[in-house]
Amino acid sequence: MMAMAGIGEEKEEILFSDDSEATRHFDCLVGDIEDIILSDEFVNLRENFMKKHCYVFSDEEENKLEYMDIYKQYTSLIEGHIETELSARDSSFSMQAFLQELSQCGSLDGEVFDLLLTFTDFLAFKTAMLETKQSEESGSSRLEDLLQVTRLG
Repeated sequence: MMAMAGIGEEKEEILFSDDSEATRHFDCLVGDIEDIILSDEFVNLRENFMKKHCYVFSDEEENKLEYMDIYKQYTSLIEGHIETELSARDSSFSMQAFLQELSQCGSLDGEVFDLLLTFTDFLAFKTAMLETKQSEESGSSRLEDLLQVTRLG
């Protein structure tokens, strides 16, 4: 379901068509995650990690064992930060329950979901690392510029 704003206003995308309490809670969590990942603290945390470890990665089909260790560190760091921030906003928050709910939603579009996918999809993470490496080697942009998340509404 898509809610349309008035002329000249941005449109707001609604994730699900029903108005259940669970759906509203999920939508609020996604909004909170948007706020968190747009914060300077989060951007710097993620950017510093990616820059520190991107040079280990190469664009080859076969993956080194070292990649999985870095992936686990990334997941722990980023997921831990988001979980800490969300728990401060909602004491009943559970990252495991949220990720389970997220996986049951099917296909979701948007930068927030692309970022969340890097927690559960190693290939998405590796792609992000390779993009960071390419950006660093060319000096063309900062990781912050590669992750352009904007809040609608």
